[in-house]
Amino acid sequence: MELKTLLQFDSIVIQCHDDPDADAIASGFGVWSYLRANGKDPRLVYGGRNPIRKSNMVRMVERLDIPVEYVHELKEEPELLLTVDCQPGERNVERLSGKKQAAIDHHITRKESLSRLWNREIRDNYGACATIIWDLLRREKFDMKGNKNLAIALYYGLYMDTCKLQEICHVKDRAMRDDLESVFDHKDRDVIEEFKTHNLSAEELVVVGQALKACETHKERRYAIAQAEPCDPNLLGIISDQMLEVDTVDTCIAYCMLPGGAKLSIRSCAEDCRASDLAGYLTGGGGHEKKAGGFLSIEILKHPVIDPRELGDIVCRFLTARVEDYFKEQDVIRLDGEEYPDLTMEPLYQKKPVKIGYIKATDVYKEGTEVKIRMLEGDRNEKVTEDLYFIVGVKHEVYVNSRRKLEENNICTKEPYEISSEGLQDVEDAVSAVNEEDELLAGHIFTCVPKDSRIHACRLTRRTKVFQKDWNGYLLGEPGDYLVARAEEPSDIYTIKGDVFALTYEKV
Repeated sequence: MELKTLLQFDSIVIQCHDDPDADAIASGFGVWSYLRANGKDPRLVYGGRNPIRKSNMVRMVERLDIPVEYVHELKEEPELLLTVDCQPGERNVERLSGKKQAAIDHHITRKESLSRLWNREIRDNYGACATIIWDLLRREKFDMKGNKNLAIALYYGLYMDTCKLQEICHVKDRAMRDDLESVFDHKDRDVIEEFKTHNLSAEELVVVGQALKACETHKERRYAIAQAEPCDPNLLGIISDQMLEVDTVDTCIAYCMLPGGAKLSIRSCAEDCRASDLAGYLTGGGGHEKKAGGFLSIEILKHPVIDPRELGDIVCRFLTARVEDYFKEQDVIRLDGEEYPDLTMEPLYQKKPVKIGYIKATDVYKEGTEVKIRMLEGDRNEKVTEDLYFIVGVKHEVYVNSRRKLEENNICTKEPYEISSEGLQDVEDAVSAVNEEDELLAGHIFTCVPKDSRIHACRLTRRTKVFQKDWNGYLLGEPGDYLVARAEEPSDIYTIKGDVFALTYEKV
């Protein structure tokens, strides 16, 4: 979906889900702002049993002048009814009608609603719907600096839906966070801090206490699981943070039942279990090394639920079984000692002559600048040196490399690397300076062609974690990915994603 396609309609209603949270309100406000800036007069509405009462939501609406209306019906059917942060037909969405319907959402697609949608933009791997709106606005070159109230709303929507930015799922979530933080002045930050310090009521404090009291701990695997009453996702982060402070807990999950499934907040301080990996395994979600989250849909459970009151216990049993499987069904390879797997008897592959890109870090950033690289295997922080290079792969994924390894394995040219504007945006989202203003990468990406370098490779059938010597973390390979070793250096072992491997390697 492109926001400009909405401009063909004269009467438009933007609908949030019932009892809207910060993400829903911010997302609706984003579309409303775009339409208003382009001469339209849309309405922003929500329904449900009660008008907004939560103190932080009341404060957000009033402080940012968000024109959201509480309705149960529409006197006139609009030409377009656009739902945000939800999809038509869901239990928490007031039934309104429009001559045509569309949806922008970050939850799993409701198949039964697709047939009646005129258009949709559903990205269920994003941490917040606000990120989708920000990305759509950016494509339209919308002036975010001139719309500070909207920028604050989108930021707060992401903040709340990712448990204080601790469970960011996607590179675009990080990109929005960084982009909006760069436009805020001290007054804007004061407003955000005001919202942050007024988001917990006395009733919610009771919810936190009850969940902690009833949590289940599993001492052998050192993990804990706690169910909370249906609540704001932000509370789950508070609960999981508290559980991780227990001396017998290295990994924990807090969850609550919401329409369509369970919202999860995951924490881990275990060396061999990134929270983001566990979130991906359980729900397809993601986040950081220590803090992550996801949404477990009812369909995944494959359980004939009769009494909805039993669903929370069913989820708990499901999560317990899946966490046990997560730890059992994995192999760990450590390359910090003298022993390492011998892959020399595995089939030999060579790189295809597929053009890839490279960027010399000092062409973009000053030497000494700390940059964050968002790789497929996880985030990695590096200090810029003359020896640091960013590699742009065939799917616009980004890696880091030294000059020696780059030149050993590739023929480097000064030919500009051809990349689409969307691909360039993906690369810029994956490389950012820490606490400094980002520079544009356009004009600094050059082409290189892999030499006839060879590797031994085997396809993985189990989840495999490779701890390398020069990285405080591990590379993760899932079933279908490849475990590889350079032919000329068999101790240099790493993983390659299955789809990337198929595009870049061929059997000798």
